[in-house]
Amino acid sequence: MISKEAFDEKYTNMPRKRRRVLEAVVGGKTQVAIRDEVLGVSDISTVRHHICQIYKDFEIPANRSSSSCELVRLVNTYKPELVAEQVLINYGLSSSRSRAAQEIYIERPPIEARCYQEIVRVGALIRIKAPKLMGKTLLSHQILAHGEELGYARVYLNMNELPFTKLDKFLQSFCVRVGDNLGLPEQLDSYWNESLVSKVNCKRYFERYLLASLDSPVVLCLDEVEQVFTHKKVAKEFLTLLRSFYEDANSKEIWKNLRLIVVYATEVYVRLPNDQSPFNVGLPIELLEFSDQQVKTFAQGYGLKLSVDSVTKLMAMVGGHPYLLSQAFDYLKNHPAAEKTLDTLLANAPTEAGIYRSHLRELLTSIQEHPQLLDAVKLLVSTTNPVRLDSNITRKLESMGLVERHGNDCSLRCNLYRQYFSDRILGKRE
Repeated sequence: MISKEAFDEKYTNMPRKRRRVLEAVVGGKTQVAIRDEVLGVSDISTVRHHICQIYKDFEIPANRSSSSCELVRLVNTYKPELVAEQVLINYGLSSSRSRAAQEIYIERPPIEARCYQEIVRVGALIRIKAPKLMGKTLLSHQILAHGEELGYARVYLNMNELPFTKLDKFLQSFCVRVGDNLGLPEQLDSYWNESLVSKVNCKRYFERYLLASLDSPVVLCLDEVEQVFTHKKVAKEFLTLLRSFYEDANSKEIWKNLRLIVVYATEVYVRLPNDQSPFNVGLPIELLEFSDQQVKTFAQGYGLKLSVDSVTKLMAMVGGHPYLLSQAFDYLKNHPAAEKTLDTLLANAPTEAGIYRSHLRELLTSIQEHPQLLDAVKLLVSTTNPVRLDSNITRKLESMGLVERHGNDCSLRCNLYRQYFSDRILGKRE
């Protein structure tokens, strides 16, 4: 298996389309779905060509039956957030729940207590919103684990696993994947009636089969729900369906065992009537960055005893961002003389010689591919004051984790981003 440094280098420098194919493969999408939804081409051989190139990039022989498993194992080792739970299960690898249990989890009181209280309530709906890499999935797994302790069944479904092209296919896949998580065989032929609309068929499948097969409550967690937002027709029908699930769980006996967790990284920009939206009901949870005390506790979880001054210097660069902190702590844990090493880490942090190089390059590539985002970031790095941007641009940058809001204005989230983008986009070193 190649080293982490080699993996990061190959992944970051991979052509954009090929990287999207890689992410779709380990995210559980079929080759047909990749052809239609990711590449938008007519020839399946284009998909296969990209996959062969991916194997070559990562030095995996393409002619072995185990090649796809080796690829999933490699990505799961160095970039596990890309790998869908069901893909891991299919290959007999550790599931995301096992990974979450191995992660150092830092509580954000009173969020956990509120979620644990809510999930036992009939008709519960918890909405977890935060930018990418802020710990949303870890929190959802904490709630799922709490439900399991109470004897609840659990379903964790990453929306990236589903096909978004046609509503009927999307909802059928949704039903089958929920059943898979519950250990139930697929029964679409028995419950899917072609004379009925897709949403009705989906509800019938839940009512007459999935929920009817359970003798305990079930917590259904839908992660990366923002994946559906850009597919307007599917999004409108699916999101209003979720609202009907919530309404039924509060009024109909068969639905009372269903609890929902909806996880997403951006503001909802699908227009829905207020009485049909799932985003104005239930318990809203918004994850913020760690406080200095939480950062200190986080460091201790890695076996580090950082001084107050060291914590202050680190937060001056990356704030209380969980992912950026975890990368720093992992580096310091594996290098002696942490206090001295921290100075070197911080000096190199906003450069491509530092530990954040892959993360920063990935952000830069995404920005440079969209002129409007590039113009917005140029404006953000040209001033230290909050800037008012087009709302759609702000929403996109916020979902990427690049900015934080100040009312209707926004600013770059941390000094790491300001220094890196100032140098790479404006050519100025701060």
